[in-house]
Amino acid sequence: MDKEQEKFKKVMQMSKIEMPFDDFEQRIMNGIAALEKDKEKALSNKKYAITFFLLGTVCGMMFNNYLMAKIQVADIAPDLKNYSAIGGQLSFAVLICFFCLQLWRLINMQQKRDYQA
Repeated sequence: MDKEQEKFKKVMQMSKIEMPFDDFEQRIMNGIAALEKDKEKALSNKKYAITFFLLGTVCGMMFNNYLMAKIQVADIAPDLKNYSAIGGQLSFAVLICFFCLQLWRLINMQQKRDYQA
């Protein structure tokens, strides 16, 4: 009976699993903590993002109106005036769409955070 117990002990010792990454759990938890910190930082910058979005929109409209006024009084062909005006308006509209997309993403991030909390 003792021999069987010794054999059993040897088999049990051989079947021990040694984890090659003892700090695996700690690394994962540190990664999660870093992600949470980055997420909080991104959300804290939301006010700045909205402020700069609004400032960019207002300044862009003023600059666009200034350019349109300069184009209208410029001594160039009427077709070129029209194309320049259309190009300026389209570029401004595209920039506003990109800014709105970023604002929408920030709002969705906030809503997801509120939902998870």
